[in-house]
Amino acid sequence: MKANISFLKERFKEFNRTMFGNTLPVPEFRISSAGSFVGQFKVKRDYRRFRIVETLHLTLSDRYDIPESELEDIVIHEMIHFHIHHSGLRDTSSHGPVFRRLMKDINARHGRHITISHRCSKEEYESDTSKSHSIICLCTMTDGRKLICKASQSRIFELHKAFSEWDKVEKEEWFWVYGSYFNRFRRVLTPRLFEVDKEGLEIIESSTRLEFAVESDGRTVLRRAAPTRR
Repeated sequence: MKANISFLKERFKEFNRTMFGNTLPVPEFRISSAGSFVGQFKVKRDYRRFRIVETLHLTLSDRYDIPESELEDIVIHEMIHFHIHHSGLRDTSSHGPVFRRLMKDINARHGRHITISHRCSKEEYESDTSKSHSIICLCTMTDGRKLICKASQSRIFELHKAFSEWDKVEKEEWFWVYGSYFNRFRRVLTPRLFEVDKEGLEIIESSTRLEFAVESDGRTVLRRAAPTRR
């Protein structure tokens, strides 16, 4: 299922009663289309006339179609963060010993399967039909395979340098791709290449081709490639 406000409010009320003794105050509930997280507990602090006002947000992303029981575990995961904050407990990290102890206790007492992080399955990634732009590097390997990476914009030049120096990369091409197909791939920060099916290759090769060029001021930029002459 995809997350919605009614689900989030109802499950928060239920789990607050059954797992947290109704000790958690009601936060602001939000639904996001974010692809970077499926659940999030966030504290926003505003400074008003010599006092700090905290606003608590509990957010689910509706970008992926996730089994209901897993979505419930994600809500509980964020409520553990909420409980640690509200109780003034100290932990060594976001998912340190305190978080892990509470998680294991709830899993044991309530038969849940809460984990430190949620990894979307292939089916969940494919359920994301939102259209967006991606910068894709297509590498033709020396053995003939075509592998790709979905590049983080902050790492484009580092990735370009790394791929151009790889002995097993025969040809490196860059494309500006629009659509939902590549939502199933994570943006990479380090040089990694992945297999892609025929549909993905056809989408790439019909997309806008990019090229690296040196500007008059000496800067290297990635820009739309000049049209090829026929």
